[in-house]
Order: sequence, then C-alpha cells, then structure tokens
Amino acid sequence: MFILANHHELFEAVKDDVTKQIIGRLKKGTDLLGGIIEVCRTYDVHAGSFQCIGSLAGIGFMQFEQKEDGTLLYAEPTILHEPAELLAGTGFVGLDEQGELDIHYHGMFLDKRGNLSGGHFLREENPIAITMEFIIHPVQDAQMKKKPDPDFNIPIFSFSKRGG
Repeated sequence: MFILANHHELFEAVKDDVTKQIIGRLKKGTDLLGGIIEVCRTYDVHAGSFQCIGSLAGIGFMQFEQKEDGTLLYAEPTILHEPAELLAGTGFVGLDEQGELDIHYHGMFLDKRGNLSGGHFLREENPIAITMEFIIHPVQDAQMKKKPDPDFNIPIFSFSKRGG
C-alpha cells in the first residue's frame, strides 16, 4: 500500500508503506543532490541509498587524478553548461560532520555529442532539464555519518547502528 503522493514544488514522490522505499521524480530546475536531500527531509530519511535516471541541464562533477608519488585526489571540478542524459548513478544519504543531511553520489552521463563520462557529482551544479526519476532505499536501524578519514584527511561516511 502506498501513502498519498507528495506534490512539492521541487518533486513529486510517494512512499511505499510495506518496503518504506520512496519513488518519485525531481522537477525541472531542481538541483539533483539538493532535491534528493529535500525528499529525504520530507520523508524523515537519515540514512540509505538511492538511484536515479533522467535529464540534466548542466553537469558538475569531479574525477580522480593521481600524483607522481601515487597519491590519489580529486581533480578540479568539471562544470559543463550543456544538457546530458544521466544513464546510471548510485548515491548514499547520511549525515555530515555537523549532523545535517549529506549525499555521496557517483553518476554516468551521455552528453549531446554522444560522449560517455561520469564521476563524483557536486551539489548545486546538476539542475534537472526535464525530469529525474529516483528511488530511495531508507535504512532504519543504521547510521551513516561523515568523519575525517585518517589516510586521506577528508570526511567520508562511517557506518554504525543507529544510536550507537
């Protein structure tokens, strides 16, 4: 059984009472990651994963690069001001170091010339062109919270039982 669909200015979604999954779409102009965070706020999701496909009016992402000494790091952001089709992507929803909702998302897209690319997507740089369909898989008894990683000195998700 489904609860009634939520018609928000940024999205349209419905939560399945049995599986607790949320399925819906982000509307034109909504930022991909900001929109998913808003859906999670609306449905009180603090940890989980999601998948989506759809169209983007522009893309902002980063890819890995390796220094000569072997160190891995993200290259400078790539910002493309052109439409693209998001073909696949998976993300995780959790809390940042301040306890606010945060996302880690990697996607693969096809640009208008037929080039395939992808990487680590950036917040506020991926506006929806037409629609972005998604499914969110919440977890109830687990917590994901970003903490500094000792090897790379960047915040990454750590996993624990909720309340632990």
